[in-house]
Amino acid sequence: MNLDAKITNWLKLTGNFNYINTGLKNTNDNLGTSRGGVILSALNTPSFLPIYGNQLKVREKDASGNFIDGYKDGQFALNPFQSSWENPVAYQSRKNETQTQRFMSNLGFEVNLIKNLVWKPTVSFDLIESTNDQFTDGYQTSYGREKKGIGGKYLSTYQDLNIENTLTYTIKSGVHDLALLGGNQIHEKRNSWHNYWGDSFPEGTSMFYFNSAVNRHESLVKENLREMSFFGRALYTFDNKYTIMGVFRYNGSSALADGNKWGFFPGVSASWVVSNEDFLSDSKVISELKLRGGWGQTGNVSGIPPYSHYNLERQTELGNAGSWYTRQWDSSNLGWEVTNDTNIGVDFGFLSNKIKLSVDAYHRKTNDLIIPIPMGPAQVPFYRNVGNMENKGLEFALNTQNFKGENFNWNTNFNISFTKNKVLQLNWVPILDKANIETVGANLVRFTPGQAISSFYGYQVDHIDSQTGDIVYKDTNGNGYFDTGDRTFIGNPNPDFSFGFSNSFSYKNWYLDVLITGSYGGEIYNASRFDLEMMNDFKNQSTAVLDRWTTPGQITNTPRANSASSQYVSDRFVEDGSFLKLKSATLGYNFLSPFKGVSKINLYVTGQNLLTWTDYTGFDPEVNAFNTTNGVSGVDYGTYPQVRTFIFGLKANF
Repeated sequence: MNLDAKITNWLKLTGNFNYINTGLKNTNDNLGTSRGGVILSALNTPSFLPIYGNQLKVREKDASGNFIDGYKDGQFALNPFQSSWENPVAYQSRKNETQTQRFMSNLGFEVNLIKNLVWKPTVSFDLIESTNDQFTDGYQTSYGREKKGIGGKYLSTYQDLNIENTLTYTIKSGVHDLALLGGNQIHEKRNSWHNYWGDSFPEGTSMFYFNSAVNRHESLVKENLREMSFFGRALYTFDNKYTIMGVFRYNGSSALADGNKWGFFPGVSASWVVSNEDFLSDSKVISELKLRGGWGQTGNVSGIPPYSHYNLERQTELGNAGSWYTRQWDSSNLGWEVTNDTNIGVDFGFLSNKIKLSVDAYHRKTNDLIIPIPMGPAQVPFYRNVGNMENKGLEFALNTQNFKGENFNWNTNFNISFTKNKVLQLNWVPILDKANIETVGANLVRFTPGQAISSFYGYQVDHIDSQTGDIVYKDTNGNGYFDTGDRTFIGNPNPDFSFGFSNSFSYKNWYLDVLITGSYGGEIYNASRFDLEMMNDFKNQSTAVLDRWTTPGQITNTPRANSASSQYVSDRFVEDGSFLKLKSATLGYNFLSPFKGVSKINLYVTGQNLLTWTDYTGFDPEVNAFNTTNGVSGVDYGTYPQVRTFIFGLKANF
């Protein structure tokens, strides 16, 4: 519900209230077959294996003549090569459902205190309550029988309260225009988790019941994050031509260490509307020409835990010896991550703005990057300001009014961006390796100064030895033999450029909007191919292995089966991730004044992710198996592709 009301001449009220109820049945992806990854299980399960045990042509029995586990009615068929590699239907039979209720609200006032002085207080509140139920019974699946049933109930509550007050003073004379703004913001997040889980349930248990589990666990976590800021802006324009603006924010966060909680972040910008000068004001070709530039700082602490500067630990027992398990190490010097952003741009308008072009160049340097450093055997996170990185690029935006008539209109928008980034400095640790692939037990992404963010790191394949069928890797360090020193950077997931191209058509009451997106030059590490082409166990493999080396003298790009040389991270699985997508299309019709009291009814249908053109051999080039890991991109490891979605809608104006 949206509310907009003018109470008096000096008071306005605005508000919006939303309630969303979402139910999800979750699918495990970004995992290997042995850990319940549904995507790779669908590809790795032997094609001759049926879904259920009673569908097997030969069903094994025990000494008493009874079917053994994996062959009984109501059980999923046992994989004869490895019982823990279950088929995707078995994985999907594990209950994993999430029910979420969300209430979002915003209430604001606009109060004209005196002439030209406006006070705007706003309050927003976001509440999310979520319940996740998981259960694997102790009969159907191999994993369930191993655990004698396993499950849990996970309850979470997120509360986000934001209070903001601004005062705005404006003077407009046409020659001297001035706008002053000052305000403050109070932001508080309260999060809590109450989790129950356990295993070893009585035989026949079909749902999670905490008190029935032999091994029971419970945890309660509460977090509170508070942020406060004071901000101001001064904007001055002379003669509708020259504009200068100054801004500042003074931010504080409870997540940071004492002495570092507050940061001051200023910014300045200026612009010149050249087209308003006398020498261009009468131009019939150039309708707009504007030069602009700016510099500013922003502070960031998003994504770090509320108590990142504290040492949070608890004692556990391992066997007969005591041991300390630490959730995170203390970081008493943790401070703001600061980004310095410089931008220059120019805006063009031609033929009464039927053609508009914007060009921007930017340089963005982030200092004191906050990155969790894994410490110790347990890889406990240690949050620290560890280094600097750089982003720079060019952006172009073109808007054209191709045709405007009484019944038919056609507009086009095109944007393209060229971006380069790299790590400039890392303190504490000169190298950070991430994105571990369990199939080979190695990381495939390295962060280090001088390299692009999320660069792939491994060995370079030279050729397949025609006599042995093993992979021969390049001796990049020149020491004459193969060792870990031969690893080097083998790929970059960051594209050379990305673009979007949209067209809007309308004919009488009909309209059609089409969006095409694309990316060029970025690479993808197709780690799914480790499970599909390594040939080191009994998983089903892709047809690519039909070209494997089999006899001495054979020339091929695929090594022999059971070759230890194939179990390394290398450029063998680095692929071109360039793509072109028909991202969305919407077709709609407007019924004008169809009924008394109804001004318009809009019916529409939208399709998303409709078509993809790419040379990438995986399901979708827009994937990332490590989307929750800071900075890692471009890795496909049993990742569920973006879905094709169709939306049917109706909107009515009363």
